[in-house]
Amino acid sequence: MNAAHHHASKLSRNQGQVLSALRQAKEPLSAYAILDRVRVAGISHPPTVYRALNELIQLGMVHRLQSRSAFVACDHGACNGKAAFAICRQCEKVVEISLSDKDERVLLALSPKTIAAEQITLEIAGLCEACRPAKAT
Repeated sequence: MNAAHHHASKLSRNQGQVLSALRQAKEPLSAYAILDRVRVAGISHPPTVYRALNELIQLGMVHRLQSRSAFVACDHGACNGKAAFAICRQCEKVVEISLSDKDERVLLALSPKTIAAEQITLEIAGLCEACRPAKAT
């Protein structure tokens, strides 16, 4: 837990506001949903939110869900950015899946020679336990 606290002290006010909005949300938020939540703190310009988000992504403290054009706070406070996500298509619950260097190499190896792989976005859609229909016993 210390590493996350250590990071937090270095965050700018805007980064801190954006991060806490995401942490409180417990669900993926679009940049505009984040903007709505940080307005009370006096942040009212989309570029300010985007800049803070990009910086937090660089720090590994926020992840972008490509399929949702939304953002989530890192489950671990901060990580190396090597993560996949499982997303419930009904309630939007997101579970972060840490990828090892080996996992990443295996996934990168799937890229054809004609495309030089730069990043991987792995998102698994499905239904969480709460949203799955109860199995008849």
